[in-house]
Amino acid sequence: MPNKPKNFLKVVLILAERLKGLRYAIRGTAGLVLQGLEMNVDDIDVLADKETALACNDLLSEYLIEEVAFKESEKFKSYFGKFEIEGVPVEIMGEWQIKDNKGIWSQPFNPSERIRLDKGDKDDIYVTAIEDELKMFALMGRWIAYQKIKKQI
Repeated sequence: MPNKPKNFLKVVLILAERLKGLRYAIRGTAGLVLQGLEMNVDDIDVLADKETALACNDLLSEYLIEEVAFKESEKFKSYFGKFEIEGVPVEIMGEWQIKDNKGIWSQPFNPSERIRLDKGDKDDIYVTAIEDELKMFALMGRWIAYQKIKKQI
């Protein structure tokens, strides 16, 4: 049975409230679980545009672990920061790009291309589409997770 952090939904609702009206989407395994797929969730990844990512330094300041700032590694570049909300790690990725095995950077993943989930609460929750997640998992070379998603759709 897949696992998720104890306060998962509470953290998702806090994020929806704090980021209301901004360009963001919950992505990765957390976003897939919110869409009904069975995945293991260790943290919550939030895809954002640059402005939203940088705004998280203030909007989520009491949860700050690592300030959102531009970072680039061999495989990824993004406005990246870490937070911990209710004991759940939350990573913000603004204008996130992935380098493929040919050394070509992807276009920044767009948080405007998202799905709104109506959970009946005061704030809507936005997630990335499953098709977009498949593209991201393929670019990252996460083939086991990719296959797990494919089997469920």
